[in-house]
Order: sequence, then structure tokens, then C-alpha cells
Amino acid sequence: MPKTAKTIFGTTEKSNFILNMTPESYYSFNLKILLGFLILMPLFCIPLEFFRVYSVPGMALAIMGVFAIVFVFIGFMKSETPKKLFLPAGLLAAMLAWGLVSFYNSYDYLVSIFGADGRSEGWLSLLFYGSFFLLGAQLGTDDNRLKLLHGMFWMGLAECFWSLLQMLPIGFPSYYENLEPLLLFNTFLPSGLTGNPVFLGFLLSVLLLPAILEAAFTENKKQRAFDILCAVCFSLTAVRTQCLTGIIGITLAFLISLIYLLIKKSGGKTAVIAVIPAILLGMVWNYFSPSINSMNYTTEGKTISDGIAFYDGSVLWKDSSYRLEVSGYYVPNGASNPNGNFDITSLTETYHYLWKSTLNIIKKYPLAGSGPDNLVYPQLFQSLAIASNPNVFDRCGNYYLQTAGTLGIPMLLLFLALIILVLVRGGTASRKNKNWLHTSIFLTVILALILLFFCTGSITVTPVFWMLAGICISLGQPET
Repeated sequence: MPKTAKTIFGTTEKSNFILNMTPESYYSFNLKILLGFLILMPLFCIPLEFFRVYSVPGMALAIMGVFAIVFVFIGFMKSETPKKLFLPAGLLAAMLAWGLVSFYNSYDYLVSIFGADGRSEGWLSLLFYGSFFLLGAQLGTDDNRLKLLHGMFWMGLAECFWSLLQMLPIGFPSYYENLEPLLLFNTFLPSGLTGNPVFLGFLLSVLLLPAILEAAFTENKKQRAFDILCAVCFSLTAVRTQCLTGIIGITLAFLISLIYLLIKKSGGKTAVIAVIPAILLGMVWNYFSPSINSMNYTTEGKTISDGIAFYDGSVLWKDSSYRLEVSGYYVPNGASNPNGNFDITSLTETYHYLWKSTLNIIKKYPLAGSGPDNLVYPQLFQSLAIASNPNVFDRCGNYYLQTAGTLGIPMLLLFLALIILVLVRGGTASRKNKNWLHTSIFLTVILALILLFFCTGSITVTPVFWMLAGICISLGQPET
């Protein structure tokens, strides 16, 4: 008898595409799923920008997340998943299990599973992020890894194009045309389709570093021109966010790239040179934006003076209270908040307030936290209505404290254990192979980890970090 192909549970050959899938086709499917997220998420954010349909971006995460979960299981079922991924997969499983413990002890079960409306970062998001991580670790070849990186570049360019329309005083719909926490109008800060300028600054800063390095080492002239275009757009737009993740992030990405190229004695520094005027233009634009935009305080009818300002605090409360209504309003001196008062225009006071308040929550709930996406609930002090509690927040501006505050210290330790594994394996691979792509991914993950001290999670950009971390942990190692 002729040998027949394998089938699932004796079913027809229509099921053969799974059990008889080659490693190459499996890697290809993984790549398509991750690229699908990079395309789908910005598209699904458009209705939110125009019509305030908060649930749509979460649908993009859920759709591609389900596909990711399915192919993670296929990888284990077919023994395509290499043994070197068993340990990180075990850590991810432990994180998910502890997330259920946190869910059981949370303030709001529904929010803990699905996340707050407009945030969608409940327990399910952890499941999706872990699946993206494992698919990123199973792309098989550097060619696939490079294709995913290029997909991220295209996503970044789309964000920059959308941001340009937001930055110009042309009436294009934007949540950050005004900053109501400061009663400041005509700011025109870019947020792209990420949700807020802090998230946008994080995304573009992370993408700048590999764009510069590819421009320096690629032999393809068209690709080099594309990379330089990306580097210029990413730099200018990120600086215009006037947030730490944008300005500090772009500066760090630029310096890390420059130092690496000097060490390698590479002559391809065109992208580095092109980035400098883009950063300077962004800073000059920031300085003169009050005059250009006729920025003013509406309560006083007073036009403000030109100068450089950071708007991290105002962006955080604008995003949570005015855009999504998942926190209380910012109220200056005199607010009866147990954590005291602070000046939202001061970076040090704002972050000190956010971090100190979150540390208090961690001390109160050290093991299970307040529950996934439940950070605001333990802060309520005078009403069960979130909006009736001034100066409460749902994002503390620090990924590590946010993790410990919502999911407990054990979850933070598990996350750090996974990240250490990522850095050890990625660093070892980049040193052995001396490949610009490997080194670029490794350095990009390090940069992202630094910026997470000033940025929390978002379904629009956090999956990009998890994909990069997944790539990093499998660099230069055999897939079987």
C-alpha cells in the first residue's frame, strides 16, 4: 500500500497542513501572525481616534493573539518548539498562573480578565504577550527576523505620518490638541495611533536603533535609503512628543548606535548624521511651538512664552481621565488626596508622586497586587466613582512598579527572571556571531528595558517589545 500522509485523529487530508507542516512553513506562519498584528493594531485604532470606540483596539490584540496561541500549541504538538524554549515557556506559564492568583484577589474580576475599557490589559493580554514572545522566538531564520523588523519600521512610519497630521494646526482629530490637566490649549502633541505621546515616544525610540544600524551595514542602496528615512522620521516625531520616552529615548538610541559604529569602525554613518538635524529640528520646533500654535491658558486668556517643556504628567492624566475616563482628574494644590499634592508641570514631583503612591499599594498587596489593570481601585478614597477621586491614576509611569502593584512582587520577579534569560542568551549570541542584526536586537531590548522605567504597558506598543524579546532569546541558536 502507498504510504499516506498523517492526519489529525484520522480526519481527512484537509487537516494535513498542521501535522505535515514543514519547519519552514511553520516559521512562515509565525511571521505572518506577528506582521498581521503590526498591520491590524494601527488600523483598529483609527475608529478610536475618530469615534471613541474604545473596544476596537482590544479586538485587534484578541484576534491576532488567538492565532498566536494556536500556533504556539501547534509548535509544541509537532515538536517544532526547540528545547531551549522550554525554560522561558515555563516562566511564562508561571507568570500566567500567578496572574490567576492576582485575578482571584483583584478588586474587579471583569477588568482583571479583559482590562479596563480602552486599556484591555487584563490577564488575557498576558496570555497574548507570551504567545507573541514564543512566536518571535520561533521565526527560524535571520531573513524572517529581518522581515519582522521591517514590518515594525513600516508600522513606525505609519505612526509618524499620522503624527504629522496631529502636529500641524490644521484641525486634524487628535486627543492631544489640548492638555486639559494644565488648561493648556493648542499644544498639538503627536500620539499617532498608539494612545498617547509617551507610548509613541517609546515605540519610535526603540525602532530608531535598528534603523540606524541597518542603514550602516546593509549593502542594498534602496534599503539604506528607506532606513535613513525611517531614522529621520522616528527622531523628529519622537522628540516632538515632549515626553521623556521620546526625547531621552531618541538620545539614548542615537548614542548607543554611534558608540557601536565607532567601536566597529564602520564607515556607514549616514543615518547617524541624518538623525542629528532631525533631532535639532524637533527641539527647535518644541521651543517655538507656543508661538507657532498660539498656545494659551484659557482660564487666563494668556499666551505662554516659548521654551522647552516636558508634558509627561499632563499626558498621563489627559490619557487616563479625559480620554478614557479610567482615573480621576488632576487637581492642583488643595486636592484632598491621601498621597498629597504635586505640581504636574514638574517631572520630579510627578514621577515621585506616581511611584510613591504605587509603592504604597505594593506594600499593602505585596503578593497578589491589586489585580490585573486594577491599579486605580486601591487609591479610591472618597467615592466609588473613579472620576470623583482627584489625582488617582491607572498607570504609574513605570512598567516594573506597575507590574508589582497590579500583579504582585512574585510576578515582577518572574518577569525579571525571564528578561535576564533573554539578555544572557541574546548577549551571548550577539558576541559570538558579530552580526549587526543580532547586536541590534540585543541593544534594542536593553534600550526598551531602560525606557520602561518611564513608561507602562499598552496593547498598541507592548507586543512589539515582547516580539523583540522573543527574537533576542533565540538569536544564532539552532531551532531543533
